[in-house]
Amino acid sequence: MNGRLVWSVTAGLCLTLMACQGGKGWKSGSTLPTKYHTIFVPVFLNSTYDRQIGYHLTEALQKRLQQASPYAITGEGSADTVLRGTVTKVEIKQLSQSLGTALTEEMGYTVTIDWDWVDMRTGKSIVARKGFASSGVVIASRPQAEPIDLARYNAVQSLADDIVANMQSDW
Repeated sequence: MNGRLVWSVTAGLCLTLMACQGGKGWKSGSTLPTKYHTIFVPVFLNSTYDRQIGYHLTEALQKRLQQASPYAITGEGSADTVLRGTVTKVEIKQLSQSLGTALTEEMGYTVTIDWDWVDMRTGKSIVARKGFASSGVVIASRPQAEPIDLARYNAVQSLADDIVANMQSDW
């Protein structure tokens, strides 16, 4: 059997199997539930010393949802679902130091949150996570001397991506 014939038979079998399943097979695109159309994302509550982290996370999450989901961001009164959360911990740690000077070279910025995605019609949780964390790293030493804000930004962006991915993974 030549390679072309094997490929043709395999492709034909795959198409036949998908047709037998009523069109249910591999799916491209979003795997978010399609029964919802709108989402409300209030500013995440914050129980940490970083006073702006709740706002930064909410903004990043809203942008990520607009990019990667079929849901329209709306106000609380007109939303099918609400995604609430609380920033529970922000931690800055020294990750490495210079052997010559003992000054900090790398710093990690870790943000931990609890979040809950709720169906507004039933009041039931769709997906919830506790102790959900992500980190950003910066080089604090010269000559780079990156600001800690860069680590915060990276941690927040990573959290937004991970939340949207977890909204999809349960479906």
